[in-house]
Amino acid sequence: MSASKDVPDLTNPAESWSTASTSYAERVGRMSRHAANHLIHISHDVHPFRVPGSYVLDNGAGTGPLTEAVTELFPGIRVLAADVAPGMLETLDAKRIHNVTTRVADASELNNVAALGTDASFTHAFSTFMVMFTLEPLNVVHEMHRVLEPGGLIGLGIWGEQIGPNTIWEEACQTLDPTYKLPSPFADPNAWRTEDEIAQALTQLSFKEIHTKIYKVPFEFESTAAYMKFWYGAKNPVADRFKQSFKGDQEEAKKALEKVLKERYNDAKSIFVETVLAIGRK
Repeated sequence: MSASKDVPDLTNPAESWSTASTSYAERVGRMSRHAANHLIHISHDVHPFRVPGSYVLDNGAGTGPLTEAVTELFPGIRVLAADVAPGMLETLDAKRIHNVTTRVADASELNNVAALGTDASFTHAFSTFMVMFTLEPLNVVHEMHRVLEPGGLIGLGIWGEQIGPNTIWEEACQTLDPTYKLPSPFADPNAWRTEDEIAQALTQLSFKEIHTKIYKVPFEFESTAAYMKFWYGAKNPVADRFKQSFKGDQEEAKKALEKVLKERYNDAKSIFVETVLAIGRK
């Protein structure tokens, strides 16, 4: 599925997300870490991590918020962090976390991450805030099911229906053009956004003991100035998609964004994002 001609394409993740990797780790990675920590805790309650013994897949690892979370909670645990964007993994590699291996891989084709290309290698398989950016999320989760050992646990995190930065940009643009509508932030406009949607997908793939929850996380900024630096300097492909979708005066949009942040979001200190977390057993 191709993107609208009016906004940047989101179907070339290796290049676009590699470019954004440094700023992603600083801001979006920090936000993702809050959800990753919670996902690790609820996963441990259902299928405990063991050192030695557990082998964790972080599929679509990015710069490593989930990998960092699980290795800090369980030092020495074995993790394979895979991502299609080499720049993201370079940032993770630079952290030199013990027992963590990285691999450039397509999330929907995991033959080169499972041991010797076989099935059933991992005790736990996670993907946080990646499947929404794929055109075939069910294929991604199917591959994760394939490389899990029997009884293994899958953990997923997706962005929910209320995403602070998206809402803020739409509010700002609507002060200038009330008809403005935000384009989908995802490659597939019908990407999963709710507990029911992700639970149905896991059920379809024969996962059991499925649990879902909405978990609200802060998107942390010190001030409006810090947020503006991120929004206009991060080279985040989703933010760039939004900015280019507004056909009015960009300088006026910038002023409107500053005003909304200061007046409605406590000088950018009260921004939150809704996440949907899900776990299941193979």
